[in-house]
Amino acid sequence: MPPTLIFLTGATGLIGFRILVLCLQHGHRVRVALRTLSAKHRILNTPSIKSLSTTNPILTTTHLTFTEIPDLTMPSAFYPGRALQEVTHIIHAAAPIASADPASIGQNLEAHYIHPTVNTCLNLLSSARAQCSVKRIILTSSLAALIDHAEDTEDTVHAATTRVVNVQAPPYSSPSEAYTAAKVGALKMVEDWARWEKPAFDVVHLAPGHVFGVNELVDDPRELLGAGSNRIILRAVVESGPRFESSLQIQTQTAPAPAPEPGVTVHLDDVAEAHVRALNPSIPGNSLYILSSGGEMGTQLDECFGVVARWFPEAVERRVLRGKGSLPSSVFRVDAQESAKILGMEFRGFEEQVRDVVAYYLLCLERRGGECTAGIGG
Repeated sequence: MPPTLIFLTGATGLIGFRILVLCLQHGHRVRVALRTLSAKHRILNTPSIKSLSTTNPILTTTHLTFTEIPDLTMPSAFYPGRALQEVTHIIHAAAPIASADPASIGQNLEAHYIHPTVNTCLNLLSSARAQCSVKRIILTSSLAALIDHAEDTEDTVHAATTRVVNVQAPPYSSPSEAYTAAKVGALKMVEDWARWEKPAFDVVHLAPGHVFGVNELVDDPRELLGAGSNRIILRAVVESGPRFESSLQIQTQTAPAPAPEPGVTVHLDDVAEAHVRALNPSIPGNSLYILSSGGEMGTQLDECFGVVARWFPEAVERRVLRGKGSLPSSVFRVDAQESAKILGMEFRGFEEQVRDVVAYYLLCLERRGGECTAGIGG
């Protein structure tokens, strides 16, 4: 590929940060958008970025720059101004997440999910059209963008060409419902805009299921249990009880029994790799690609307990982790074969996803003085 300058949003989040690391490893220049420039220290202090600084200083001294954009939803957030100057590719990974701490969401679900998701996409499209250097925009979507709340059944197979007919309108009864409507609405808006406006650049949508992997930006076990997609696994497999709760000064027993989650999962590293591969013009644009392991029927999430028992037997024996339990899955059928073929990828399985998430949790627990110092078995 010719030299690229990537404008990246969401680098302080699970997916966006990993995209940043892989882009730098592949030699791309990256301009990171931050709400406040002070947030760059959190990124620069991560092990991956420090390692890059040591092995190849040019990657973090000249290839990595930051720009402050306090509000991505403002029409003038990206243009006029220098944010997109000389940018060849945009990766937009910033978005409100369904698994956020409920206290951070508030009562107005439409304001929290719909407006930021749709308005930021529209701002980026309009600004990129005014900046002639942009060749491609890559949008981090979600399999939620393919959910038709009125017509889907357990027999519905969602493919890369699936599009929702019925977009749910407010009011919304839950964050998950609003999140889904936001993803559906954003996909529809972007594709309609591209058909009407016919810009010089193309757009790639990447739609992962639940994303599991190491989040270097979080090293507090309490935060790992509290929010983000990794919490789905961790809240199920982390042992609770007075001894454990005392060591972390948290209470794990207050959470209700888990509701069924769609059994569609993908490793964080695969999601980041798909974004980097999508920079290549050989990957067709104006298309959506599904990122999901486990085949059409997906994954049984309660297989996580068997993974824990195999890889972390000492932690199970010490009652830090559970080797048995219940984590119900709901059926969400997807066909990711064509997407994987075009991207040239073979997605990592659920075992590796669980293993990496739990190993990192135990590492963080050990660093914080928790009781578990068990290594990985196998």
